[in-house]
Amino acid sequence: MNDLSITITKLLDTDLEELRKISQEIWYSHYCSILSYAQIEYMLSKMYARGVIENEIYNQGIFYDQVLHNSKLVGYLSYGSETRDNISYLKLHKCYLLPSLHGFGYGQKMLFHVYQKARIMNLKQIILNVNKKNEKAIKAYSRFGFRIIDSHIKDFGNGFVLDDYIMGYEL
Repeated sequence: MNDLSITITKLLDTDLEELRKISQEIWYSHYCSILSYAQIEYMLSKMYARGVIENEIYNQGIFYDQVLHNSKLVGYLSYGSETRDNISYLKLHKCYLLPSLHGFGYGQKMLFHVYQKARIMNLKQIILNVNKKNEKAIKAYSRFGFRIIDSHIKDFGNGFVLDDYIMGYEL
């Protein structure tokens, strides 16, 4: 595999069902050692149910990009501009790639894509949340230059919590 076989483009409405399918494949294969099956099921239903992504795109200003390998959907990104304490930054909401494609530099290319979007939007920082047990992702984000800046435990409903590190990258 080579870098040229990965392309990142805007996700189209016609790709939403494929996105929902690949999100399940990624979550069940990657998170099974981090989260319970019940929590994976619950989170997928809350984050990818019909209408959720559409609401994020059309009402919340969140962008979705698809990652294609040889024209096949293999991952996705979502991000948007947010402001806290009068400081605007790019919030990376989702950064997912099929685990079979980890280790080839594609994740770094995805992060560079987000970095370029932040620059175009004239933002000086990228912020993301990552599960504290997701060592593989923490390592990948750190390799790119992200640093842990805080931690946060958030009630996600149904008895589940998000126990995350907040990582930041200064542009």
